[in-house]
Amino acid sequence: RCPDCSVSTEAMASVAFNMSARAAVGGAQLKLSAQRKRVARAPLRVDALAAQVSKVSFDGASAGTATLDVKVAKPDVAKGLVHKYVVMVRQNARRGTASTLTKSEVRGGGRKPFKQKGTGNARAGSNRTPLKPGGGVIFGPKPKDWSIKMNKKERRLAMATAIQSAAAASSLIVVDSLTGTAPKTKAMANALKSWGVAEGEKAYIITKDAPENVTLSTRNMARVVQTDITHLNVYDVLNADKVVVEESALQYINDFYGESGAAWA
Repeated sequence: RCPDCSVSTEAMASVAFNMSARAAVGGAQLKLSAQRKRVARAPLRVDALAAQVSKVSFDGASAGTATLDVKVAKPDVAKGLVHKYVVMVRQNARRGTASTLTKSEVRGGGRKPFKQKGTGNARAGSNRTPLKPGGGVIFGPKPKDWSIKMNKKERRLAMATAIQSAAAASSLIVVDSLTGTAPKTKAMANALKSWGVAEGEKAYIITKDAPENVTLSTRNMARVVQTDITHLNVYDVLNADKVVVEESALQYINDFYGESGAAWA
């Protein structure tokens, strides 16, 4: 027993042991939470999947098959990853210029419309109150930056996964070349029909260094979007009923999004 206090040495040892035990348990909890965080931040797993896609000539004749060989996300994270990319693309397209005037910004309303008492009306200090026509707007929109960010390799993996999903759904068509396209909308419409794009279906045409005639023949078609391989849009890939890819563009996709492509460097 301590001569200067009423607490026994056994009790002091017990208190010391309990404190160290609590610290150990707390440390274990911290380690567990750290492990959970590490698991949540684990890198995305990718697989290299090859798909055989039907290939046609410009006039619609069968020309065999082509191979789409890109890295894609695992099935358990693919949907969420692509959805995250689509949300980013659509949200970044917002201009954020919507603006309304508040009560203090609306012109007029500086004079009290009528005296405080004796009129029978509810008291009012301004005729530009949000409760009246011509008044300000309560909690209205103001100019805002809606842009969000996403990691570069995540974006590329989401794009490769979206293209692979189109091939898996038999919505991907490979055309050997578009160099013979005439600058006429009717000619392109007939070509799309011969490639398997039905009337009324939305088509997304992906080209590589295509001539100007391709752009001229598709720009007046409401359900057709044409773009170069360097300006892919994941929303357009998913929104299209048929994705038409030029053979040279497919080769670029395989080289860039493949197992050892530049997308993962």
